[in-house]
Amino acid sequence: MGALVVLWKRFAESVTVIAFVAMFSSFIVQIVSRYVFDAPVAWSLEVCLIAYVWVVFWTCDILIKSQQQIVFDVLYNMAKPSRKRWLAIATSGSLAVVFLLALPGTADYIHFLARRKSMLLHVPMQLVFGCFLIFTIAVVIRALVRLWHLSRPGWERYL
Repeated sequence: MGALVVLWKRFAESVTVIAFVAMFSSFIVQIVSRYVFDAPVAWSLEVCLIAYVWVVFWTCDILIKSQQQIVFDVLYNMAKPSRKRWLAIATSGSLAVVFLLALPGTADYIHFLARRKSMLLHVPMQLVFGCFLIFTIAVVIRALVRLWHLSRPGWERYL
């Protein structure tokens, strides 16, 4: 199982690197074409936007750990460990429920987007926003895993 996790993490990191390289490269192409050759290219902006959407949603819940997320935790940090546990259970449970309830609508909308394409590159919009469905599933899985850990001995490590 450990080898599978390592393989998945490397794959996820590779997707992120490819998307970031595509975004940065098209950004450089746009700068050079606009300011050096005075002939801006429109497709580079679309590549930047698509890659940015993938970088944000792909990495947000797949690669970045919960402890690395930006959170408003003033009240959470003031609580005692036992209360933190119940707050963590409540927030993780809420996240799991809300994103699980949003899953059918998200999948339906992404399926609807199969008929649409981006303006310049004609990339199917289903592909552009498909990462949001992956993100939604990842949020549910991560919340359920955290709930599992919080319900077992040694829960203190998962606060």
